[in-house]
Amino acid sequence: MARILLVDDEPMVLNALKRILHSRGYELFAATNSEEALDFLQKSAIDVIICDQNMPGMLGIDLLKRSREEYPDAVRILITGSSDINVAISAINEGSIYYYLTKPWENEEVISVVEKALADKPEHFYPERKMEQEIKKIPVWEDETIILIDLSEVIYLTAVEGDIVVITEKGKYQSPDSLNSWEKKLGSGSFFRCHRSYIVNIDKIEKISPWFNSAYNLKLKDTKEYIPVSRNSTKKLKNLFGL
Repeated sequence: MARILLVDDEPMVLNALKRILHSRGYELFAATNSEEALDFLQKSAIDVIICDQNMPGMLGIDLLKRSREEYPDAVRILITGSSDINVAISAINEGSIYYYLTKPWENEEVISVVEKALADKPEHFYPERKMEQEIKKIPVWEDETIILIDLSEVIYLTAVEGDIVVITEKGKYQSPDSLNSWEKKLGSGSFFRCHRSYIVNIDKIEKISPWFNSAYNLKLKDTKEYIPVSRNSTKKLKNLFGL
């Protein structure tokens, strides 16, 4: 699943891009300023950055130039108005961006450009993704015995009175590792740290229900209980599903 970071200070533009790209199955992230965008880049291996030129503070082209220096694996696409085309052409010549889109864009062009960018992008080593791909089974405790269970069977992990419990399709198990350790080990491809006390298998999410104070609850397959999503994790939840 390719990871795409959308950067624009106008929520309507971000929502429009999400609608276009969500149906293609990409993992979408959204930022409304350069600081937020750089924070995403630092924490996640982003494949494509789509950034508007006229951003407050740091212009889009400056953000993409900086991302080229610090995060060269990300393909960079600039959205420009007609008055910015010369800037975009100059940036292409400098190698700062891969392509530019002009406003108003055609939806088909956005999809085509992103698909071509991903097709042209060479495979690089991402430690986070390598971990996600390599882990097939995880060790857990059953009484005093260590057993290995399939990662796909895990529904969620939770902290209960200081102990880490792994809930699977076949039962509950103990783990000596902390949730922070599990979060790093599992990466963000298939699992989501929705709360300080919960990590859930994204593939097991069956229903998302509004709660209070702009928070949400998750109903997971094969479970009766609802898992809380903290307010700090709500934005990531919305990005995961293009909400």
